Amino acid sequence: MEESRVDLLIMNAIVVTVDDGNRVFDDGAIAVRGDRIVDVGPSQEVAKRYVADRVIDAHRMLAMPGLVDTYAHAGHGMIKGIYRAGIGWPTTEVYFHGSTPDWWHADGLLTAVERVKYGVTTGVSIMGATPARADRPDLAERNAEAVETVGLRSFIGIGPPDPFIFRETKPWTTTSYEGDQPVEEPFTYEQTIEVSRDVIGRLKGKANGRVQTMLAVPYLCGLNPKHMKGSHCYPYSDEDVQVLVEKGLEAREIAEEFDVIIHTHGARGTLEWAWENYGPGALEQILGEDVIFGHANGLTDLDVSIMRQQGCAAAAVPFAPWNTYLGACPVVKLIQNGVRVAIATDGAAPYFVSDLFIGLHRTMFLQWMENHDMSLLPSGRTVRLATVEAAALLGMDDEIGSLEVGKKADVILVDINQPHLTPFKDPANMIAWYVRGNDVDTVIIDGAVVMEGRQMLTVDEEAVLEFAREEIEKSFERVDVSEYLHHDEDFWSGWRSGWDSRVTQDARASEEGVA
Repeated sequence: MEESRVDLLIMNAIVVTVDDGNRVFDDGAIAVRGDRIVDVGPSQEVAKRYVADRVIDAHRMLAMPGLVDTYAHAGHGMIKGIYRAGIGWPTTEVYFHGSTPDWWHADGLLTAVERVKYGVTTGVSIMGATPARADRPDLAERNAEAVETVGLRSFIGIGPPDPFIFRETKPWTTTSYEGDQPVEEPFTYEQTIEVSRDVIGRLKGKANGRVQTMLAVPYLCGLNPKHMKGSHCYPYSDEDVQVLVEKGLEAREIAEEFDVIIHTHGARGTLEWAWENYGPGALEQILGEDVIFGHANGLTDLDVSIMRQQGCAAAAVPFAPWNTYLGACPVVKLIQNGVRVAIATDGAAPYFVSDLFIGLHRTMFLQWMENHDMSLLPSGRTVRLATVEAAALLGMDDEIGSLEVGKKADVILVDINQPHLTPFKDPANMIAWYVRGNDVDTVIIDGAVVMEGRQMLTVDEEAVLEFAREEIEKSFERVDVSEYLHHDEDFWSGWRSGWDSRVTQDARASEEGVA
């Protein structure tokens, strides 16, 4: 048999393909030509068929598809750990009044490197928190430039704010620092729509297709006042509901015009409230197979039924704030009802992490705890929820998410020659229960080796970290975050965080009585 030339040949690995047959090769090989996989199979057989410009001996390594993180926020990587119970975290202050284009570029570099080092080869980055930074296009552009530089595959999400958020402090404003003095400028909902359309259209398909875009709408179906708590919870008037419907229909038009996904938030009662208040006809026009609900915590049976009927998907975050009082995303119930679901991180702040491997066993444990059944959500299916089935949520399962001939060469090699990964007899169980992002040794995206031996090859990692630190400190000079960093003695030796000023006397008395 005549040998064929390939660019890269990965040999002697335990290969977990996550393909339709869920094939696993104890001693497997992957052949790569250009940005595509051209062969996968036993090492001895594949080696006979190819001459490679480069061979990677992956003995004592696991080869698997790069992970796909279907939900996270840009900006969060720059404010990790800056959180105080009862007060929250300074997203609005820093994002809208302390950041610059360089800050968003630094965030893009930092987050992309963090993701690569955790084995995430495709990620979603919503531009900021709620509301997102959609008042000007250059912030998203600089974030996308960073993705291109690092070599990651990413979806940049941008869109308008919740029309009712901060309704007490309108007009919405941002602060720019391009001149000698900071300038505070107002922005409008309509402005964010125009910026979003511009960014979605221009950035889609950049970096040889590695940069894609999506429309990020915080609360496409509102928030059910019956179940929500906190500053984003408010009763809707009849006029408010009409506004939500109009904005939802506008989002639908944009998504169809640019053929992009709508990414939004959802939780217990979200869809059933919209069904009742929007009306089935309007809701059916707004929803569709291109809608992803992030979190999806504590969904009701009716929520799940509506998602199934409309073809919507869920990006489940195992440990997110909504979990504390709404419960976990009912992953098993969604699967049973034919609703597409993936595991996501919501990384990387205030207390999340971009390590998607951690999310696998967390998701399984939550399903076991809520359903009192450890047979639910097997390890193999859980691995698929962060690879090929996650890729399906992004409409990319024909290109990424599994190791198959013809697909993009997005491959990660995990170093299993470690105490906590010995023995490695059941790959699916080990991936779901034991592997962590820090175990990832080599990352290949689009056929290019982006990291090897945990050393970044596309960027100077230390320079990225230093740049991020500089921009973070500049933003903290512009915006005072000391309130979020202050801890009293109770923080170290008490039974609750010290935020007494935020707790009513009745609540304190009740808690003291229980104690």
